[in-house]
Amino acid sequence: MPAFHHQKLPDFSTLLSGHTPPDNISFRSDLLQIWYNHTEHEQVDPSPHAHLESDKCSIVLQGSLLVEVEHEQFSIGTRESCCFPRGVFHRVVKVYPPLVSLMIRTPSVNDKIDREYS
Repeated sequence: MPAFHHQKLPDFSTLLSGHTPPDNISFRSDLLQIWYNHTEHEQVDPSPHAHLESDKCSIVLQGSLLVEVEHEQFSIGTRESCCFPRGVFHRVVKVYPPLVSLMIRTPSVNDKIDREYS
């Protein structure tokens, strides 16, 4: 039987589950990636990206995000979620902190590609 994993959520952003756990807070999994975001900073994605083999879902618990999906912008607020099927280009345009959110992606693989501009 695999080991049960239990940890208190930290006061900083970290990987909770994935194929490359950085510390003992994280659970190693090739099937599931979960990022816990807890930040006062306005982190954004410099360019749109997509995932070739995995689907992604973001859940905002506190604060809000402005995301761009295929050149259209959407506001994602507290207690809202957004999901990006594999192959859909997206990016975080603006963060309205304090932000507490979860990003869930499955499977946990290195499949991110950036959009190339001509």
